Amino acid sequence: MFDERARELRRDDVPVALSPKAFHLLELLIEARPNPVTRETLYAALWPDVIVEPGNLHGLVAEVRAATEASCIRTVHRVGYAFAGAGAFEDAARYSILLGKDEIPLRRGANDIGRDPHDAIVIHSPDVSRHHARLTVTADTITLEDLGSKNGTYVGRERVTSPTVVHEGDEILIGTVKLRLMKVDALATTV
Repeated sequence: MFDERARELRRDDVPVALSPKAFHLLELLIEARPNPVTRETLYAALWPDVIVEPGNLHGLVAEVRAATEASCIRTVHRVGYAFAGAGAFEDAARYSILLGKDEIPLRRGANDIGRDPHDAIVIHSPDVSRHHARLTVTADTITLEDLGSKNGTYVGRERVTSPTVVHEGDEILIGTVKLRLMKVDALATTV
């Protein structure tokens, strides 16, 4: 189990030793899942303003693989690494979008909104672009950005023209469709 808030990794309910940088690497990969994270992004996040040898990242990946299931870190050749594990994760809070009477859970990372059936939030409306907007969930914030839609994206009555931080209870307008951001506390462990 990965508990970001407690900064702890457990295997069969036993704490697993992991260096702070390896823990941060795992945190970055889990946050981006299922998408890969480029080597450049990982170097910038793990060793800001420092030049390190490529073996350092390889060593951290090996440390994480040894501490978890070896298959949980997938190498994406010529790109970087991706989290591919199916373990349990403890999140401090979970967010969801209320669309009419439907509650749609948000996952960490990018949650695209639009008419495309592959989007995280699919809205069947002619006022919504195929790829209309994106909600990006991180440990600290949720950011909304318009993806060049024709009918605009709004938080309340303010049009979103650049990435905008949204908060629990905010009303989001996608074209003419109303959404509301909800926060659900004290979740059970997610598998």
